[in-house]
Amino acid sequence: MIIGSEFSDKSKLLLERIGQVAGGEAGKKLSVQKINEELELDRTEIKNFLEYLQELGYVDIVTIGGPLLYGHIKITEKGLKKCASFRE
Repeated sequence: MIIGSEFSDKSKLLLERIGQVAGGEAGKKLSVQKINEELELDRTEIKNFLEYLQELGYVDIVTIGGPLLYGHIKITEKGLKKCASFRE
């Protein structure tokens, strides 16, 4: 669990980036490395954020492995709705 506000700025940036890479498509398998190319979060930081987003039901962690610990994730419908709420 991430301490602080319910949804931090970094959580928001990460979820927005996930939504962009997914092209608005829930359930699409996404490379964590590709998502992190622009954000440049360190390995521990992205692991913690992804686990937090999974706890909230916004993403599903699909595969473990790769340079960032998690290889692939999928954004959920709930995650896409949260992304849309950022634009409102």
